[in-house]
Amino acid sequence: MKVRAGFILLWLFAIPAAAECTLNPANLRAQYQIIQQQPGAEKKHTLVLWRSNNQSLHQRPDQGISDHWRWLRDGEIAHIRFFEHFDRGVALPTVTTDWSAKYQLLSDNALQQMTLEERSGSGCQRLEKYRRQLRDGTLIVWWNPDLELVVLLDRQMSDSTTTMKLVDFDTDDELVKTEISRRLSLPVTELDTVKQNAEFSQAVLQSL
Repeated sequence: MKVRAGFILLWLFAIPAAAECTLNPANLRAQYQIIQQQPGAEKKHTLVLWRSNNQSLHQRPDQGISDHWRWLRDGEIAHIRFFEHFDRGVALPTVTTDWSAKYQLLSDNALQQMTLEERSGSGCQRLEKYRRQLRDGTLIVWWNPDLELVVLLDRQMSDSTTTMKLVDFDTDDELVKTEISRRLSLPVTELDTVKQNAEFSQAVLQSL
């Protein structure tokens, strides 16, 4: 755990030290590196979380996909998947009403099922360490309660390891709003329309 603890310390130095946290958790950008390891194989990819009040954007640069989630007043969640290489999006059905999972990348329910082992720091540098014993391994989460943010997630299984670590972070409101607004300005198609167009395209190609 020494290497992973080092990443936590680097992250702590990146945010201001104060008795109370004055940063706004509702508007931020958090970039994660996800490392998946199996015997003889390792995969790395990036996930960027953008928050702007009742909106959350999960950006996956390696796939050219960004999922935009909006928490509506009736408690429902609207979901649009943007395909970056095509500069357009598709409105998708939402299969959950758990906003915390989209807002935090870790749901409140999942956190409540874990055991709090340790607290440290103050203000925006506060950290809580959680652990949960899985059927075939262990899940450890370092959590910042003031920013409602995963700092480190480490899942150790008998045949694989998945680590998600926070590598970059800022609370530039304009940057966040610009990034989300840019995507919302793109044309969005309903999923049923995409399916109909796909059937038509397939019929045309088969006729050639």
